[in-house]
Amino acid sequence: MPRTDENGRQLKALLDYLLDGDVDAKAIYDALGTSSSTYYRRVKEPDYPAAEELRLVSDRFGLSYPDLQVRFGLMSREEVLSYVESAHVTVAMATGSKTITRSSRRTRLSDLTPRQDAPPL
Repeated sequence: MPRTDENGRQLKALLDYLLDGDVDAKAIYDALGTSSSTYYRRVKEPDYPAAEELRLVSDRFGLSYPDLQVRFGLMSREEVLSYVESAHVTVAMATGSKTITRSSRRTRLSDLTPRQDAPPL
């Protein structure tokens, strides 16, 4: 029996709910980078979905990775909060006593723009 969320839904059912529609199994196994046979074998295993599978699905469907981990019991809300608080970096400004707090976040490809000063490829 695979992992379920706090409401007893398996990953596909949760995606259907969160994305307000019917998510095809093909979209899920494409997101996971597996074949259909591997996907259908994997969904029967007790450790499905694993953290990496949740990361791949969250990236593909634009969902929150920590939220999926909490929903499937891989992390508690307290662990997520602790991680977020520890990810802040404090930088002292050279010009004064101001302190800037920044959180480190991986840049998404969709957030990038081409440099105007760069020659075309």
